[in-house]
Amino acid sequence: MVEIRNPLYDSMAVSTQSIHADAHLRVTADISAPISVTTTFDYAKDSVDGYNYGPDQRYTYSRDTTPVVAKTEAALSTLTEGFAVLYGSGLSAALAVLIEHKPKKIALGKCYFGIRNVIQQYQQLVGCVQVVGIDCAFDGVDLVWIESPINPSGEVLDLCGYALRAHAAGALLVVDATLAPPPLSYPFRQGADIVVHSATKYLGGHCDLLAGVVATKSAASVASLHQTRSTLGLGAGSLESWLLLRSLRTLSLRVVQQSRTAARLVALLESHRRAACATACHLPSAAELSLGRRIAAIHHASLQFSSCSGAAQSTCGFDVAKQHPNGFGAVFAVRFASKTQALFVARHLKLHRFATSLGGVESLVDWRHGWDASADPTLLRVSVGLESYDDLANDWKQALLALDTSEAAAAKL
Repeated sequence: MVEIRNPLYDSMAVSTQSIHADAHLRVTADISAPISVTTTFDYAKDSVDGYNYGPDQRYTYSRDTTPVVAKTEAALSTLTEGFAVLYGSGLSAALAVLIEHKPKKIALGKCYFGIRNVIQQYQQLVGCVQVVGIDCAFDGVDLVWIESPINPSGEVLDLCGYALRAHAAGALLVVDATLAPPPLSYPFRQGADIVVHSATKYLGGHCDLLAGVVATKSAASVASLHQTRSTLGLGAGSLESWLLLRSLRTLSLRVVQQSRTAARLVALLESHRRAACATACHLPSAAELSLGRRIAAIHHASLQFSSCSGAAQSTCGFDVAKQHPNGFGAVFAVRFASKTQALFVARHLKLHRFATSLGGVESLVDWRHGWDASADPTLLRVSVGLESYDDLANDWKQALLALDTSEAAAAKL
């Protein structure tokens, strides 16, 4: 079978990799890869286990793999700088990691509640699996699972630091990098052993597919992951795989622009919050109070970078910009003084759709407490899309002013 990852493209730019990294698997004259909806394939004429798709590819049954799945995995392998296996969702990808490595003690950081649910299911199936926090000692830990950037805050962790701690304890480091796909971050460079993505989010990028990815540094583990995926039926369908491959073609264009816009919005909202705070040198104007006094806090990796630059860098402990050389991600969080204020703003933003999920071309705002009872009820998660920065900034301005007007009117009653 042909190698899924073609090293010819390893040194090329992400925009080139996204378009050409699967070219060595092309058999037909189609410019856009065929979807291949078939579930089964003709055997080779000379042997049931011979090549039946071009000179060096073999496909038998779609639960194992298909040409479009192979192409998508090839592109993902090059982009992630690993060896990628595609799944039907991010959570099935997470389950595959647990099944593959069979951990008995997991150190788990802040993460998407769905990951916690998958680990709980794994505990129920296997039994005697202990879960501790990532701030605990790693004694006896065999798998460290962290999310960076963190959902929903968009803040990042020191991957090199956790890799050193994990490896010193003999553990593997799993990094969920869903919120910062290539070219925003490359966790293998910081020492990760396994990288997972919910491809539903930025890799898919259009809110029209479900998929997940496990990327490893070891080509040898891919065969085992494929076998488990086939046995449990965890694979992605042909249409979803094709939609993902289509989306990867524009990955760099999308996520870099989304990240830039997010950083500008974060800076704007943080400036509104600060301008509304009275200090010995500053007395807020009425206009400044109207825009910023109800914003309790803004969370995003770009603010970590700002607080860690210059003389204050030692307080951060790691180089955020080096870990994220091409942007800090397009998800950030805004905390308000109350749950009521958060929901008011979510419902009065006009260009940000009030919906769950993230990573699409449309900007979304989500009240995470509605899904996850442990989430802060005053917090909104913002996923920045591809709209104009100026339009999104004006959208926030009108929503914040509407909140100010509404509370001023209520105070008069």
